[in-house]
Amino acid sequence: MTLPLLLALALVAPPARPADALARRAPIRVDADEVQYAFQKREVTFTGKKPVTLTRDDATLTCRRIVAKTDEAGQIVTASCTGDVRFARGGRVVTCEQATFEEAAERVVCEGNPVLRDAGTEARGTRLVYDLKADEAKLEGARITLPGDEVEQRRQALEERRRKEKRP
Repeated sequence: MTLPLLLALALVAPPARPADALARRAPIRVDADEVQYAFQKREVTFTGKKPVTLTRDDATLTCRRIVAKTDEAGQIVTASCTGDVRFARGGRVVTCEQATFEEAAERVVCEGNPVLRDAGTEARGTRLVYDLKADEAKLEGARITLPGDEVEQRRQALEERRRKEKRP
């Protein structure tokens, strides 16, 4: 975030919450060229010429536009991302059409052709739910491509099994 944006956030942020409430949440950082506030709706829209980035611990969600809902303390509760969505954590990368970060559930939900890539493996599906606390992903409607030679070995083993099953 630019300095003017940080100052604007500081000016509109409500008073600090007690230390125990802050300790429960991991800090969330959003980097964007522009920010628009809808105070009555408790909604903040982040956009810009370059991608917008939401970071929580070691997880990063990048896209063209984030619309975040905030609580009465001004903290992000949910964030909906659209346009060139990319979620990364460690060596895992998920791309999709839209994603929703849910702070209370500590998860990211990716919809619209999600693709999970991890160590040469590629999995595609209809919906992906990434549990940030457990560091686990659940992919619905999955099709998986394994790395290089392993794919060919599995294909040959499957063909061999099918041939054996057809023999009388």
